[in-house]
Amino acid sequence: MAKLIMIDDNPIEHLIMKKMFERYAIFPDAVHSLDGRSVISFLKEHLKIIEALPDLIFLDLYMPEYSGWDFLEDLKLLYPYLAKPIPVYIVSSSIDPLDHTRASRFSFLKSFVVKPLSKESLTSINFTAEQSRQSYI
Repeated sequence: MAKLIMIDDNPIEHLIMKKMFERYAIFPDAVHSLDGRSVISFLKEHLKIIEALPDLIFLDLYMPEYSGWDFLEDLKLLYPYLAKPIPVYIVSSSIDPLDHTRASRFSFLKSFVVKPLSKESLTSINFTAEQSRQSYI
C-alpha cells in the first residue's frame, strides 16, 4: 500500500479524506498533518530511510503562517537529498491560473487537483503511487 502524507490546516478536510480513503479502500495508513513544518522536519530526519519516507504528499496551498508555497520551497531544497522521489499533489480549492503557473516551477509536483477530489482521481493517484512504490521496495 502506498504511504500518503496529507497536509492541510482544516481538520474537516482531513475527516472527509479519511472517510473517502476508507470507502475506496485506499491509503489505509495515511498520515494527516495540520502543519507542513512538521512534515519538513520529519523528511529531514529520515532523508535516507526509504521505508520511512512517504510515497506521495497531498498539499493544500493556502494555510496560515506556513503555506503550501512555503512547504514547496523548503521541499525544493531538500528534494535532491531524499532517498527516493516523493511526488506532491496540490489539493486545493484554488482555480486561479496563476497558482497553476506558479506550481509548475516545482519538478516534483505531480498534479494540481481541485477540491473536492473524486473517486476516479483518488483511485488513479493511488494506482500511480502503487506502481512507483514497487520500484523502491
